[in-house]
Amino acid sequence: MKNYLKYCTLGVGILFASCMDTLDTHPAANFGSDEIFNNKTNAEAFMNGVYASLMDDVLIPKHNSSISGIAWESRTPNSVKCDQVGDGIDGVATELGITPNSDYGPNRFGLLRKCNLAIENVLASAGIAETDKTNLVAQARLVRGMVFFDQARKMGRFVPMTKVLTIEKPDEANVSMTKNLAESYKYVIDDLKFAADNLPATSQPGYPNKWAAKVILTRAALQAYAYTQDAQYLDLVIATADDVKTNCGVALNNSEGKFNEYDEYNEEILWAYYRHKENTKISAFSELVSTIPNIPNDNVLNSKCPVALQNKNGQTFESWATHFPTQDLVDQFLVIDDETGKALPWDQTSQYKNNVDELDPNSVTTAGQIDCYNQVKGEARRMPTPQDLIQAKDGYPLFKKYAKLKASATRTLSDIMYKNRDKRFYYTVVYDGATWYNESIETNLGGNLSQGVRDKEDGGWYNTVTGYYWRKHSVEQAEPRASAGANVKPHFVLARLGELYMNLAEAYLLKGGINLPKAVDALNETRTVHGGLPASTAATEEDIWKDYIRERNCEMTNENGDIYFSYLRWGKYGGHANQGRSASDVIAALDRPVYKIEINRSRDQVLIGQLTLLGSANRNFTIKRYLLPIQKDFLDVRETYGLDFEQNPGW
Repeated sequence: MKNYLKYCTLGVGILFASCMDTLDTHPAANFGSDEIFNNKTNAEAFMNGVYASLMDDVLIPKHNSSISGIAWESRTPNSVKCDQVGDGIDGVATELGITPNSDYGPNRFGLLRKCNLAIENVLASAGIAETDKTNLVAQARLVRGMVFFDQARKMGRFVPMTKVLTIEKPDEANVSMTKNLAESYKYVIDDLKFAADNLPATSQPGYPNKWAAKVILTRAALQAYAYTQDAQYLDLVIATADDVKTNCGVALNNSEGKFNEYDEYNEEILWAYYRHKENTKISAFSELVSTIPNIPNDNVLNSKCPVALQNKNGQTFESWATHFPTQDLVDQFLVIDDETGKALPWDQTSQYKNNVDELDPNSVTTAGQIDCYNQVKGEARRMPTPQDLIQAKDGYPLFKKYAKLKASATRTLSDIMYKNRDKRFYYTVVYDGATWYNESIETNLGGNLSQGVRDKEDGGWYNTVTGYYWRKHSVEQAEPRASAGANVKPHFVLARLGELYMNLAEAYLLKGGINLPKAVDALNETRTVHGGLPASTAATEEDIWKDYIRERNCEMTNENGDIYFSYLRWGKYGGHANQGRSASDVIAALDRPVYKIEINRSRDQVLIGQLTLLGSANRNFTIKRYLLPIQKDFLDVRETYGLDFEQNPGW
């Protein structure tokens, strides 16, 4: 049986006080450091608790957290949060929900204290061998570096706590915040480099190794470059990525199960967070419970859906979906052209052009104009709905595509749109015609998982508002069904080889000149192996940026908030990375509405329009959001004790 880390069952039995004033300085109950750190086994048990805190507090927080990966994804064009019966929409995407007192993690001193305890006590231990000391210290510095990185990429500055504080030396608690981003990222990179250099080359699943640390190092170095413009960070990305490619002994593969239970130990996964099935329910994580719908069979019958849900073990879908992929994301996944074999946007392929007529989207002005019917109980279901015709954000088309099958067509629009896509599409998104939990899924008007299948015509009663559901980083098996209380065995990828190629491509792009072909080579690694697409032949810097941004969206969507923080970098660069805008200007992709899809009952007409429900179209990005606020309460306490308390610009 494999020996791997299952964070949810671990603990070290040590209670920490929340803080002494603004910083954690002592445990609530005395414990003997000599006992904990007198041998490798006890020290490893302590580090298991540190990893558990990292997951719970920073990387994979529990359900309904505003800092979960799915929450960050819904602040990008790839996804949306929209809930008509509870939580509403995301306030970060609109900027209406961010205040100076929003908490993005300035106080992580409890976790930092654990890291520093491990570092100081392991180094001082007489019972741990020197080689084991190096490994344990590297683990603690990896966690500390990741905490610092999380703070730096969100807020820019933080309190760099690198020592264990004690009651006996209260003056040591007077630690200044980092002066600027350059100093912040120096702390981040120093810790991550130490970890990357000193962790072992191999590890059991659930534990980080040096290759995982190096991927995270390239991630941090890219963000550091974007915010400091220090070219040494690009050199670090390239050198580190080359080392991993050459020496890690792992190659990309075309497995489709890396993000579900079918291939959870795929060798491309360098580090993941694994959960015990016995101790984990769907309700525990937003990535699960907030992506799986709630569809009572009575609603399906009332909707007159021609394909009923089988519900073999009771109601198949009984969770609380509030986050959904958008048409914007789906548009990123290219389709292989039937005639030429080229990879093209779905509406530029020969199969689309030969079978579909484009109609004027501005001609759609009336609710139910394209399709309408009444459910069994008499409620109208229309395409478009009345809601679709209002609340548009100025400057963006209300409907950007309206199309209809030609009379001679022999395929449905859903078949034309979704067949022969980039392979990643099929394990990322649930779409009209997909199979999910052994159910045949229909999201067209009246379909069993459609936006209008429940009492809300526009969706948002724990069912889709966009025409799609998330599949990536969800689960495919639940006992006995996909209900909030079902036991599942998920894992969440924290570092993998695919990201390394993305980071390398971006570094080469930023280097420019003779490095541009190397950028294309790097992005083609994932595009061809994971996507199953022909290689990109982009030659100009502008075209390479287009292909790279598309590729990163397809490769890294819904992973650790990667795409949100990538858009922050791209906005910092400006130019081709941000639709021709100046460096550090408003990020175009985060300052516009997202789009949904509606397909009629006979699947011969499609309408793509803004998601306007609950004001969802009112997405905004102002430049102050390049750095989020440092929580005002945190700064107020620092001010009380005579410590620095400067807020980020604009907040």
